[in-house]
Amino acid sequence: MAPPSDPPAEAPRGNVIALSRYRAQLGRGRKQRRADVLLEGPDPERAVRNLPGDELYYVIHELGLRDANDILLMARPEQVQVVLDFALWERDQIVPERAGEWLEALAEAPYETIGEWVAGLDVELFALLVRQTSRIYDLSVEEAPEEAAGTFYPTPDNLFVLDVTGVPTETASQNEEGGEEGGESVSSARAMIRIIDNLYRADQTLARKLLVGARSELDSELEELAYRWRQGRMEDLGFSDYYEALEVYRELEPSSVRLGETAPGKGRVRPMVEREGGDGAARAPAALVERLSGGASPFARAAQALASADEIAELHFALVALTNRVLAADRVTPGDDVGVAAILERLMATLDLAVEFLARGDAAREVQALRTVSLVRLFRLGVSLVGKVKRLALTLRRRGPFAVTGRELFEPDEALALDAVTRARPVLAGLLDEPPSGADRPFRSLADVARATAAVERAAATQALLVGLGVTPELLAPGSTMLDDTGVDDASLDAGLLARTALVRGILSPKRAAAFAPLDAEQVRDFEALLETTPTGAAKLPEVLAQKARAILEAALPARLAGAAAEVAARWMEGLAPLEPVLVRRPAPRKPRARKR
Repeated sequence: MAPPSDPPAEAPRGNVIALSRYRAQLGRGRKQRRADVLLEGPDPERAVRNLPGDELYYVIHELGLRDANDILLMARPEQVQVVLDFALWERDQIVPERAGEWLEALAEAPYETIGEWVAGLDVELFALLVRQTSRIYDLSVEEAPEEAAGTFYPTPDNLFVLDVTGVPTETASQNEEGGEEGGESVSSARAMIRIIDNLYRADQTLARKLLVGARSELDSELEELAYRWRQGRMEDLGFSDYYEALEVYRELEPSSVRLGETAPGKGRVRPMVEREGGDGAARAPAALVERLSGGASPFARAAQALASADEIAELHFALVALTNRVLAADRVTPGDDVGVAAILERLMATLDLAVEFLARGDAAREVQALRTVSLVRLFRLGVSLVGKVKRLALTLRRRGPFAVTGRELFEPDEALALDAVTRARPVLAGLLDEPPSGADRPFRSLADVARATAAVERAAATQALLVGLGVTPELLAPGSTMLDDTGVDDASLDAGLLARTALVRGILSPKRAAAFAPLDAEQVRDFEALLETTPTGAAKLPEVLAQKARAILEAALPARLAGAAAEVAARWMEGLAPLEPVLVRRPAPRKPRARKR
């Protein structure tokens, strides 16, 4: 069915938000309107039943399960199965709390609907839910105990008695008398009783077969089989096996990706599926649509420039498939709103980076990138551009001059920048933003890559400068006594502290080629006495001392890192007035004098 506003001629049916409509403003109430479109049309049931199962899940999830009851009641069994595939599982296990919530929702349906749903679900999934909520007693071979752990439910055919305890939860719930129910959900127990009772009303033979099967199987076997069936359907939707999905993060040589490498309309991630009354294209999650509505980024601009219905459908399809593969690779479930939002932000930023790299500022090349390079290749290209910076940072950490000492010696800002870019999924440290921010974020542009690269170069220059100032790895090796009696521990030891120590020593004794060593208190007092005081009372480094400091640093500057090293040197000179912490050896305690007798 068509959206409430006037759609373009090629707008797909079934509440699909086409890429050509990304320019539309999506207000705060769009989630509610999306459900209203389904319910207020001329044939709501047909509209709902024509939705793919994954799209139905997103509609229900966005609206909220409690408020989506009317929509859920119209769903076909095949749709409900896919919705449960999305909703119940966390990796390879069913989440008890989610199972309880969905059992309660399903139990509200009429008995005919429950019968249809259960008949269409995987036998192993339903049997597992029964076993997780109940103990089944076959009265033909055994008797039920005198006391129930939960609530006894004798089946209408008098062949079974179920001791229904509900889905186990982490926290104990309260029963009607106010007592605890041992961590078992009373509401989910009642829901399971309603489902079994209604299933008997709808199809007694099916109910018996399911209970016989559930009683005879092990939980582990049922869960493994249910997961296999679920995984097959998820792979059809683009949610590959974890190890297969990791392929989207495999780096490639950026120069190997070229405009025109794939003919338009080719290179789909998986074949499109035709559905009755539908357009045959996978639907983009609402959050993904909203991220493209602004049109400010290279990828969004290119997406909005597509005019062909086939191109729009293909991009829709590829976006959903790529999103699903990234979610699978990062082991994020579709129901994890926070995790999905973070994945979508990083995915779109990575695509923006790749499109900018290929387009070189040309709008026509942006569109050509979407038309002739698969989204998986674009994503891998963006990952690879960031990966080059990550490898530089990892090399510095693992093979830098001080790596053998077990001390990195990076100053706080450098450490934060390196930590951010060397994560499993690298991000740009907020302090590298212009202006600096307090939040790390995904790499969005080539400028971000350049800023991170410059930060790594500064960190490398810092290490090289230290060596040039006489701070050798041997002085900091395990077992060294250099830090003895200084009161400095590994946590507070960094390049700035060591560099200022070397500079003060060099300024005070320019003609002595003494090896690096901590200062003594008298040297610190002598240096601070040489500082000038401005009219405002601030300490100032006299020009004669500044010249000495510059000469020392210039002699230590590595030629290959001259630009980055000069920036580091300027920062260290600023730390001389007022003098920031330096390495100072504490005076040895005086020996007590012997008393005269």
